[in-house]
Amino acid sequence: MAAPSPSRRRFALFALAAAVACVSFPLAEPALWSAEQRVPLKLLIMFDGAVEPVATLMLALPLGVLIDRTRRRSVLVLSALLGAVALTSVPAAGALGAPTWPLLLAVMPASGVLAMVTGLGRDAYLPSVVRRERLLPANVLLLTLLPQIVVVPMKLTGAVWQGPVFLFAIGLALATAAALFRGVSAVEEPPPPRAGLWRETAEGIRFTARHPALRAIALYLVLSAVVAEIAGAVAGEAWETAFRGLSGAGSGSAWWLMSAPAYVPCVLGALVAVLLHRRIGTFRLAWWALIVSGPFTLLLALSGIGPGWAWYVLGTAVPAAGRLIAFVALLSHRQAVTPHRLLGRTGAVLIVLTTVADGVAGLLEGPAERLAEVGGVAPAALATVAALAAAGPLLRARRSVDHDVNGGLGDNRARRVMGRTGD
Repeated sequence: MAAPSPSRRRFALFALAAAVACVSFPLAEPALWSAEQRVPLKLLIMFDGAVEPVATLMLALPLGVLIDRTRRRSVLVLSALLGAVALTSVPAAGALGAPTWPLLLAVMPASGVLAMVTGLGRDAYLPSVVRRERLLPANVLLLTLLPQIVVVPMKLTGAVWQGPVFLFAIGLALATAAALFRGVSAVEEPPPPRAGLWRETAEGIRFTARHPALRAIALYLVLSAVVAEIAGAVAGEAWETAFRGLSGAGSGSAWWLMSAPAYVPCVLGALVAVLLHRRIGTFRLAWWALIVSGPFTLLLALSGIGPGWAWYVLGTAVPAAGRLIAFVALLSHRQAVTPHRLLGRTGAVLIVLTTVADGVAGLLEGPAERLAEVGGVAPAALATVAALAAAGPLLRARRSVDHDVNGGLGDNRARRVMGRTGD
Protein backbone atom coordinates (compact mmCIF):
# COMPACT_ATOMS: atom_id res chain seq x y z
CA MET A 1 0.00 0.00 0.00
CA ALA A 2 1.38 3.39 -1.00
CA ALA A 3 2.05 5.87 1.76
CA PRO A 4 -0.19 8.95 1.83
CA SER A 5 1.28 12.00 0.11
CA PRO A 6 2.77 14.81 2.22
CA SER A 7 -0.08 17.14 1.18
CA ARG A 8 -2.68 14.66 2.41
CA ARG A 9 -0.85 14.13 5.68
CA ARG A 10 -0.58 17.90 6.08
CA PHE A 11 -4.30 18.42 5.50
CA ALA A 12 -5.25 15.52 7.78
CA LEU A 13 -3.21 17.08 10.59
CA PHE A 14 -4.68 20.52 9.94
CA ALA A 15 -8.25 19.17 9.73
CA LEU A 16 -7.94 17.32 13.03
CA ALA A 17 -6.48 20.36 14.78
CA ALA A 18 -9.08 22.74 13.32
CA ALA A 19 -11.97 20.45 14.22
CA VAL A 20 -10.78 20.07 17.81
CA ALA A 21 -10.16 23.79 18.28
CA CYS A 22 -13.35 25.05 16.61
CA VAL A 23 -15.59 22.59 18.48
CA SER A 24 -13.94 23.15 21.86
CA PHE A 25 -14.86 26.81 22.27
CA PRO A 26 -18.65 26.36 21.73
CA LEU A 27 -18.68 23.29 23.97
CA ALA A 28 -17.01 25.24 26.76
CA GLU A 29 -19.59 28.04 26.78
CA PRO A 30 -22.34 26.21 28.76
CA ALA A 31 -19.71 24.90 31.16
CA LEU A 32 -18.54 28.46 31.84
CA TRP A 33 -22.11 29.57 32.52
CA SER A 34 -22.45 26.97 35.27
CA ALA A 35 -18.94 27.35 36.69
CA GLU A 36 -19.97 29.89 39.38
CA GLN A 37 -22.91 28.81 41.49
CA ARG A 38 -23.05 32.07 43.46
CA VAL A 39 -23.96 34.09 40.38
CA PRO A 40 -27.39 33.47 38.77
CA LEU A 41 -27.15 31.56 35.51
CA LYS A 42 -29.46 33.99 33.74
CA LEU A 43 -27.23 36.90 34.70
CA LEU A 44 -24.12 35.20 33.33
CA ILE A 45 -25.86 34.38 30.05
CA MET A 46 -27.08 37.96 29.71
CA PHE A 47 -23.60 39.31 30.46
CA ASP A 48 -21.99 37.00 27.92
CA GLY A 49 -24.60 37.83 25.28
CA ALA A 50 -24.12 41.57 25.81
CA VAL A 51 -20.33 41.79 26.12
CA GLU A 52 -19.18 39.28 23.50
CA PRO A 53 -20.76 41.07 20.48
CA VAL A 54 -19.28 44.38 21.65
CA ALA A 55 -15.85 42.77 22.02
CA THR A 56 -16.22 41.27 18.55
CA LEU A 57 -17.11 44.62 16.99
CA MET A 58 -14.20 46.36 18.69
CA LEU A 59 -11.52 43.72 18.08
CA ALA A 60 -12.42 41.94 14.84
CA LEU A 61 -10.82 44.43 12.44
CA PRO A 62 -7.57 44.93 14.43
CA LEU A 63 -7.27 41.16 14.85
CA GLY A 64 -7.83 40.71 11.13
CA VAL A 65 -4.88 43.03 10.52
CA LEU A 66 -2.81 41.06 13.03
CA ILE A 67 -3.63 37.78 11.26
CA ASP A 68 -2.47 39.25 7.95
CA ARG A 69 0.70 40.63 9.52
CA THR A 70 2.00 37.29 10.76
CA ARG A 71 2.11 33.61 9.91
CA ARG A 72 -1.35 32.06 10.15
CA ARG A 73 0.00 28.88 11.73
CA SER A 74 1.43 30.95 14.58
CA VAL A 75 -1.95 32.63 15.06
CA LEU A 76 -3.70 29.26 15.33
CA VAL A 77 -1.15 27.87 17.77
CA LEU A 78 -1.31 30.96 19.97
CA SER A 79 -5.12 31.21 19.99
CA ALA A 80 -5.46 27.53 20.95
CA LEU A 81 -2.90 27.89 23.75
CA LEU A 82 -4.52 31.06 25.08
CA GLY A 83 -7.90 29.33 25.00
CA ALA A 84 -6.49 26.39 26.96
CA VAL A 85 -5.04 28.70 29.60
CA ALA A 86 -8.19 30.82 29.86
CA LEU A 87 -10.61 27.92 30.18
CA THR A 88 -8.56 25.94 32.68
CA SER A 89 -7.89 29.01 34.83
CA VAL A 90 -11.53 29.11 36.00
CA PRO A 91 -11.69 25.60 37.56
CA ALA A 92 -8.10 26.00 38.78
CA ALA A 93 -9.07 29.13 40.69
CA GLY A 94 -12.06 27.32 42.16
CA ALA A 95 -9.90 24.39 43.23
CA LEU A 96 -7.56 26.78 45.04
CA GLY A 97 -10.47 28.37 46.89
CA ALA A 98 -10.22 31.74 45.14
CA PRO A 99 -13.38 33.57 43.95
CA THR A 100 -13.98 32.62 40.34
CA TRP A 101 -16.62 35.13 39.23
CA PRO A 102 -14.21 38.05 38.43
CA LEU A 103 -12.09 35.69 36.33
CA LEU A 104 -15.20 34.19 34.77
CA LEU A 105 -16.47 37.59 33.61
CA ALA A 106 -13.21 38.07 31.71
CA VAL A 107 -12.89 34.52 30.36
CA MET A 108 -16.40 34.31 28.85
CA PRO A 109 -15.99 37.13 26.29
CA ALA A 110 -12.32 36.27 25.84
CA SER A 111 -13.19 32.72 24.79
CA GLY A 112 -15.63 34.11 22.22
CA VAL A 113 -12.96 36.40 20.79
CA LEU A 114 -10.43 33.55 20.69
CA ALA A 115 -12.99 31.38 18.89
CA MET A 116 -13.38 34.16 16.32
CA VAL A 117 -9.61 34.43 15.88
CA THR A 118 -9.33 30.66 15.46
CA GLY A 119 -12.01 30.68 12.77
CA LEU A 120 -10.38 33.60 10.93
CA GLY A 121 -6.95 31.98 11.15
CA ARG A 122 -8.30 28.65 9.92
CA ASP A 123 -10.01 30.24 6.92
CA ALA A 124 -6.92 32.32 6.07
CA TYR A 125 -4.50 29.39 6.46
CA LEU A 126 -6.48 26.81 4.46
CA PRO A 127 -5.47 28.16 0.98
CA SER A 128 -1.84 27.48 1.97
CA VAL A 129 -2.66 23.93 3.07
CA VAL A 130 -4.68 22.72 0.05
CA ARG A 131 -4.80 23.58 -3.63
CA ARG A 132 -7.40 26.01 -4.91
CA GLU A 133 -9.58 23.35 -6.55
CA ARG A 134 -9.81 21.45 -3.25
CA LEU A 135 -10.96 24.37 -1.12
CA LEU A 136 -14.65 23.47 -1.17
CA PRO A 137 -14.24 19.76 -0.24
CA ALA A 138 -11.85 20.83 2.50
CA ASN A 139 -14.33 23.37 3.88
CA VAL A 140 -17.13 20.81 3.73
CA LEU A 141 -15.06 18.44 5.84
CA LEU A 142 -13.87 21.12 8.27
CA LEU A 143 -17.12 23.01 8.79
CA THR A 144 -19.87 20.42 8.39
CA LEU A 145 -18.78 16.80 8.72
CA LEU A 146 -16.07 16.78 11.40
CA PRO A 147 -17.86 19.13 13.88
CA GLN A 148 -21.07 17.14 13.52
CA ILE A 149 -19.37 14.11 15.07
CA VAL A 150 -19.71 15.96 18.37
CA VAL A 151 -22.57 18.38 17.73
CA VAL A 152 -25.19 16.01 16.31
CA PRO A 153 -25.09 13.51 19.22
CA MET A 154 -25.46 16.43 21.62
CA LYS A 155 -28.49 17.72 19.68
CA LEU A 156 -30.09 14.29 19.56
CA THR A 157 -29.53 13.43 23.23
CA GLY A 158 -29.90 16.94 24.67
CA ALA A 159 -26.66 16.41 26.61
CA VAL A 160 -24.82 19.46 27.96
CA TRP A 161 -21.44 18.70 29.47
CA GLN A 162 -20.53 20.85 32.46
CA GLY A 163 -18.34 20.92 35.52
CA PRO A 164 -14.69 21.75 36.26
CA VAL A 165 -13.45 18.39 34.96
CA PHE A 166 -15.00 19.12 31.57
CA LEU A 167 -13.33 22.54 31.42
CA PHE A 168 -9.99 20.90 32.18
CA ALA A 169 -10.70 18.40 29.38
CA ILE A 170 -11.48 21.25 26.96
CA GLY A 171 -8.24 22.96 27.95
CA LEU A 172 -6.32 19.75 27.27
CA ALA A 173 -8.06 19.41 23.89
CA LEU A 174 -7.06 22.96 22.92
CA ALA A 175 -3.47 22.34 24.00
CA THR A 176 -3.49 19.23 21.81
CA ALA A 177 -4.87 21.27 18.91
CA ALA A 178 -2.04 23.78 19.36
CA ALA A 179 0.51 20.96 19.14
CA LEU A 180 -1.20 19.61 16.01
CA PHE A 181 -1.22 23.05 14.37
CA ARG A 182 2.47 23.34 15.17
CA GLY A 183 3.08 20.19 13.14
CA VAL A 184 1.40 21.50 9.96
CA SER A 185 4.17 22.38 7.50
CA ALA A 186 2.45 24.45 4.83
CA VAL A 187 4.40 27.07 2.90
CA GLU A 188 2.92 30.54 3.43
CA GLU A 189 3.50 33.72 1.52
CA PRO A 190 5.55 36.23 3.52
CA PRO A 191 3.46 38.88 5.32
CA PRO A 192 3.19 42.23 3.52
CA PRO A 193 5.09 45.30 4.76
CA ARG A 194 3.32 47.10 7.57
CA ALA A 195 1.60 50.36 6.63
CA GLY A 196 -0.09 51.27 9.91
CA LEU A 197 -3.17 49.82 11.60
CA TRP A 198 -5.70 52.26 10.15
CA ARG A 199 -4.34 52.11 6.62
CA GLU A 200 -4.25 48.31 6.61
CA THR A 201 -7.77 48.14 8.06
CA ALA A 202 -9.03 50.56 5.40
CA GLU A 203 -7.40 48.42 2.70
CA GLY A 204 -9.37 45.37 3.84
CA ILE A 205 -12.65 47.31 3.97
CA ARG A 206 -12.01 48.89 0.58
CA PHE A 207 -11.21 45.57 -1.07
CA THR A 208 -14.36 43.96 0.35
CA ALA A 209 -16.53 46.87 -0.79
CA ARG A 210 -15.10 47.07 -4.31
CA HIS A 211 -14.72 43.43 -5.23
CA PRO A 212 -18.00 42.27 -6.85
CA ALA A 213 -17.94 38.80 -5.29
CA LEU A 214 -17.05 39.96 -1.78
CA ARG A 215 -19.55 42.81 -1.93
CA ALA A 216 -22.29 40.37 -2.94
CA ILE A 217 -21.26 37.91 -0.23
CA ALA A 218 -21.33 40.65 2.40
CA LEU A 219 -24.81 41.79 1.37
CA TYR A 220 -26.09 38.21 1.34
CA LEU A 221 -24.72 37.50 4.82
CA VAL A 222 -26.29 40.66 6.22
CA LEU A 223 -29.69 40.02 4.64
CA SER A 224 -29.75 36.34 5.55
CA ALA A 225 -28.93 37.14 9.19
CA VAL A 226 -31.80 39.64 9.33
CA VAL A 227 -34.42 37.39 7.71
CA ALA A 228 -33.34 34.31 9.71
CA GLU A 229 -35.56 35.45 12.59
CA ILE A 230 -38.65 35.17 10.37
CA ALA A 231 -37.77 31.68 9.19
CA GLY A 232 -36.92 30.57 12.72
CA ALA A 233 -40.21 31.81 14.16
CA VAL A 234 -42.23 30.18 11.36
CA ALA A 235 -40.34 26.90 11.80
CA GLY A 236 -40.93 26.95 15.55
CA GLU A 237 -44.67 27.39 15.13
CA ALA A 238 -44.74 24.66 12.47
CA TRP A 239 -42.90 22.30 14.82
CA GLU A 240 -45.58 22.76 17.47
CA THR A 241 -48.29 22.01 14.92
CA ALA A 242 -46.59 19.08 13.20
CA PHE A 243 -45.54 17.16 16.29
CA ARG A 244 -48.39 17.95 18.66
CA GLY A 245 -49.70 14.38 18.37
CA LEU A 246 -46.38 12.56 17.95
CA SER A 247 -44.55 14.16 20.86
CA GLY A 248 -46.85 12.57 23.40
CA ALA A 249 -46.41 9.11 21.96
CA GLY A 250 -42.86 8.83 23.22
CA SER A 251 -41.86 6.59 20.33
CA GLY A 252 -38.30 6.43 19.10
CA SER A 253 -39.37 7.09 15.52
CA ALA A 254 -41.15 10.28 16.55
CA TRP A 255 -38.02 11.56 18.29
CA TRP A 256 -35.87 10.86 15.25
CA LEU A 257 -38.36 12.66 13.03
CA MET A 258 -38.38 15.69 15.28
CA SER A 259 -34.57 15.69 15.34
CA ALA A 260 -34.10 15.20 11.58
CA PRO A 261 -33.25 18.88 10.90
CA ALA A 262 -30.28 18.45 13.28
CA TYR A 263 -28.45 15.92 11.13
CA VAL A 264 -30.04 15.81 7.65
CA PRO A 265 -28.82 19.23 6.36
CA CYS A 266 -25.13 18.61 7.07
CA VAL A 267 -25.12 15.23 5.30
CA LEU A 268 -27.31 16.35 2.39
CA GLY A 269 -25.52 19.66 1.98
CA ALA A 270 -22.07 18.10 2.09
CA LEU A 271 -22.97 15.49 -0.51
CA VAL A 272 -24.53 17.98 -2.94
CA ALA A 273 -21.72 20.52 -2.56
CA VAL A 274 -18.95 18.01 -3.23
CA LEU A 275 -20.76 16.46 -6.20
CA LEU A 276 -21.72 19.69 -7.98
CA HIS A 277 -19.05 22.31 -7.29
CA ARG A 278 -16.75 21.22 -10.11
CA ARG A 279 -19.55 21.30 -12.69
CA ILE A 280 -21.09 24.68 -11.99
CA GLY A 281 -18.47 26.56 -9.96
CA THR A 282 -18.55 27.62 -6.31
CA PHE A 283 -20.30 30.97 -6.70
CA ARG A 284 -23.00 29.56 -8.98
CA LEU A 285 -23.43 26.64 -6.61
CA ALA A 286 -24.17 29.07 -3.78
CA TRP A 287 -27.01 30.94 -5.45
CA TRP A 288 -28.43 27.84 -7.13
CA ALA A 289 -28.59 26.12 -3.75
CA LEU A 290 -30.48 29.06 -2.26
CA ILE A 291 -32.89 29.42 -5.18
CA VAL A 292 -33.70 25.70 -5.34
CA SER A 293 -34.00 25.07 -1.60
CA GLY A 294 -35.75 28.30 -0.58
CA PRO A 295 -39.25 27.44 -1.91
CA PHE A 296 -39.33 24.33 0.31
CA THR A 297 -40.02 26.73 3.19
CA LEU A 298 -43.59 26.99 1.87
CA LEU A 299 -44.16 23.40 3.02
CA LEU A 300 -44.20 24.64 6.62
CA ALA A 301 -47.70 25.97 5.89
CA LEU A 302 -48.82 22.33 5.51
CA SER A 303 -47.53 21.21 8.91
CA GLY A 304 -51.09 20.79 10.20
CA ILE A 305 -52.33 18.86 7.18
CA GLY A 306 -51.93 15.11 6.71
CA PRO A 307 -48.43 13.89 7.62
CA GLY A 308 -47.44 17.24 9.07
CA TRP A 309 -44.11 15.91 10.29
CA ALA A 310 -43.05 15.17 6.70
CA TRP A 311 -43.83 18.72 5.57
CA TYR A 312 -41.96 20.10 8.58
CA VAL A 313 -38.84 17.99 7.93
CA LEU A 314 -38.78 18.93 4.24
CA GLY A 315 -39.59 22.57 4.95
CA THR A 316 -36.72 22.97 7.40
CA ALA A 317 -34.05 20.44 6.40
CA VAL A 318 -33.90 21.27 2.68
CA PRO A 319 -33.56 25.08 3.14
CA ALA A 320 -31.01 24.48 5.91
CA ALA A 321 -29.02 22.27 3.54
CA GLY A 322 -29.21 25.01 0.90
CA ARG A 323 -27.89 27.61 3.34
CA LEU A 324 -25.08 25.28 4.38
CA ILE A 325 -24.09 24.69 0.74
CA ALA A 326 -24.13 28.44 0.12
CA PHE A 327 -22.00 29.07 3.22
CA VAL A 328 -19.20 26.66 2.31
CA ALA A 329 -19.35 27.63 -1.38
CA LEU A 330 -19.10 31.36 -0.68
CA LEU A 331 -16.31 30.84 1.83
CA SER A 332 -14.39 28.74 -0.71
CA HIS A 333 -14.97 31.37 -3.40
CA ARG A 334 -13.77 34.15 -1.09
CA GLN A 335 -10.62 32.18 -0.26
CA ALA A 336 -9.96 31.64 -3.98
CA VAL A 337 -10.37 35.23 -5.18
CA THR A 338 -8.92 37.13 -2.21
CA PRO A 339 -5.17 37.84 -2.20
CA HIS A 340 -3.37 35.91 0.50
CA ARG A 341 -2.31 39.09 2.27
CA LEU A 342 -5.95 40.20 2.72
CA LEU A 343 -7.65 36.98 3.83
CA GLY A 344 -7.68 37.88 7.52
CA ARG A 345 -8.98 41.38 6.98
CA THR A 346 -11.77 40.47 4.56
CA GLY A 347 -12.93 37.75 6.94
CA ALA A 348 -12.93 40.25 9.79
CA VAL A 349 -15.01 42.74 7.79
CA LEU A 350 -17.63 40.07 7.15
CA ILE A 351 -17.70 39.15 10.84
CA VAL A 352 -18.31 42.79 11.81
CA LEU A 353 -21.15 43.09 9.29
CA THR A 354 -22.84 39.86 10.39
CA THR A 355 -22.49 40.80 14.07
CA VAL A 356 -24.29 44.08 13.41
CA ALA A 357 -26.92 42.23 11.36
CA ASP A 358 -27.46 39.74 14.19
CA GLY A 359 -28.12 42.65 16.54
CA VAL A 360 -30.67 44.10 14.15
CA ALA A 361 -32.26 40.66 13.72
CA GLY A 362 -32.72 40.41 17.49
CA LEU A 363 -35.07 43.39 17.32
CA LEU A 364 -37.27 41.43 14.92
CA GLU A 365 -37.74 38.46 17.24
CA GLY A 366 -40.99 39.71 18.79
CA PRO A 367 -42.68 40.77 15.53
CA ALA A 368 -41.57 37.52 13.84
CA GLU A 369 -43.13 35.41 16.60
CA ARG A 370 -46.40 37.32 16.40
CA LEU A 371 -46.40 36.87 12.63
CA ALA A 372 -45.82 33.12 12.97
CA GLU A 373 -48.77 32.83 15.36
CA VAL A 374 -51.12 34.06 12.62
CA GLY A 375 -50.88 30.65 10.96
CA GLY A 376 -51.88 29.72 7.46
CA VAL A 377 -49.87 30.30 4.31
CA ALA A 378 -48.89 33.94 4.89
CA PRO A 379 -46.03 33.43 7.42
CA ALA A 380 -44.41 30.63 5.40
CA ALA A 381 -44.81 32.63 2.18
CA LEU A 382 -43.19 35.68 3.75
CA ALA A 383 -40.30 33.57 5.08
CA THR A 384 -39.82 32.09 1.61
CA VAL A 385 -39.83 35.46 -0.11
CA ALA A 386 -37.39 36.85 2.46
CA ALA A 387 -35.01 33.90 1.98
CA LEU A 388 -35.07 34.27 -1.80
CA ALA A 389 -34.60 38.03 -1.53
CA ALA A 390 -31.45 37.46 0.54
CA ALA A 391 -29.96 35.64 -2.46
CA GLY A 392 -30.61 38.70 -4.67
CA PRO A 393 -27.11 40.20 -4.33
CA LEU A 394 -25.56 36.91 -5.43
CA LEU A 395 -27.79 36.77 -8.52
CA ARG A 396 -27.02 40.37 -9.49
CA ALA A 397 -23.27 39.79 -9.15
CA ARG A 398 -23.09 36.47 -10.98
CA ARG A 399 -21.99 37.85 -14.37
CA SER A 400 -19.23 40.06 -13.04
CA VAL A 401 -18.09 37.29 -10.72
CA ASP A 402 -17.93 34.76 -13.57
CA HIS A 403 -15.82 37.20 -15.58
CA ASP A 404 -13.62 37.94 -12.57
CA VAL A 405 -12.92 34.27 -11.91
CA ASN A 406 -12.68 32.97 -15.47
CA GLY A 407 -11.34 35.96 -17.39
CA GLY A 408 -14.21 35.66 -19.87
CA LEU A 409 -14.05 31.85 -20.15
CA GLY A 410 -16.77 29.41 -19.19
CA ASP A 411 -16.44 27.71 -15.80
CA ASN A 412 -15.44 24.30 -17.15
CA ARG A 413 -13.09 25.64 -19.79
CA ALA A 414 -11.39 27.94 -17.27
CA ARG A 415 -10.97 25.02 -14.91
CA ARG A 416 -9.27 22.97 -17.64
CA VAL A 417 -6.94 25.86 -18.43
CA MET A 418 -6.04 26.31 -14.75
CA GLY A 419 -5.46 22.57 -14.49
CA ARG A 420 -2.99 22.67 -17.39
CA THR A 421 -1.14 25.70 -16.03
CA GLY A 422 -1.02 24.33 -12.48
CA ASP A 423 -2.87 27.30 -10.93
